[in-house]
Amino acid sequence: MRRFFSTIMLYAVILIGFSWVYHNNDNARAAVNRIAYNFQQLKSRVTGQKATTTASAKTQQTSSDSDSVSGRWKKTTATVYVSYENQTLQQAALDAIAKWNATGSFKFTQTSSRKNADIVMTTMSKDNDAAGMTQMSVDSLTGYFVHGMVYLNTAYLLDPSYGYTMERIVNTAEHELGHAIGLQHTNDISVMQPAGSLYTIQQRDIDAVNELYSSQASSSSATSSSIKTSTQNVAAN
Repeated sequence: MRRFFSTIMLYAVILIGFSWVYHNNDNARAAVNRIAYNFQQLKSRVTGQKATTTASAKTQQTSSDSDSVSGRWKKTTATVYVSYENQTLQQAALDAIAKWNATGSFKFTQTSSRKNADIVMTTMSKDNDAAGMTQMSVDSLTGYFVHGMVYLNTAYLLDPSYGYTMERIVNTAEHELGHAIGLQHTNDISVMQPAGSLYTIQQRDIDAVNELYSSQASSSSATSSSIKTSTQNVAAN
């Protein structure tokens, strides 16, 4: 009997320890989510059935359109107008802005003027497989951004069947703001990883911003300005 209770206590300690690590370590939590997602995808291939969309297994894949162009702002700051009627998305956007500002690598300043804002954060509600989307307009002559639109898709982020927790919605907003800064996708552990909701901002993301803004903006050989628009999606798979 004593051995039985000792075994129960051991499993309880392991479970509590695992739970603590999961809730307090971004990398561990992301790893568990990715394992669950990969298991669901493997199961769907074996059984021929569509993978279920549970909170732990549902992740995002990010893909860039072929017309994606690189760019950056002239300085490490941009004004942003936040326009979400839904309180969850509003708070997620504000949290994402605060997290980027806390890095010291880039500063978003909120403005009450949508017309004069560098970036507008708003919603879309489309069944287009995109949980988030960022559209950036860049001056091809200078390589600098002139305007940006960041969309969070209510059709996925607010649908309980897709399992988006508040943390993952914030991560998605951070990812999209990363594009608005000028960051591209990476397969490293990063907020810019193709699985856009798995990670929050990492040190490598801060380093990437510092490197981007310490170098000269990429410009074309054109003799006059032309505005090109880059669209990047965070797909809800």
